[in-house]
Amino acid sequence: MAYAQPGRYWLRDETEHERALAYLTMGTAYQLTLHDENTRYVLVAYPPGAAS
Repeated sequence: MAYAQPGRYWLRDETEHERALAYLTMGTAYQLTLHDENTRYVLVAYPPGAAS
């Protein structure tokens, strides 16, 4: 799937997974920005109970 290409590296990036977990554990939202030739994707995860 071509649209999945920008995020594939993230699947194997243990350091970034740890960073995401640390943000969420501290009660802070985690944001990941990916882009390909024509599109920018912004993914945000909020910890449980956080206001979006």
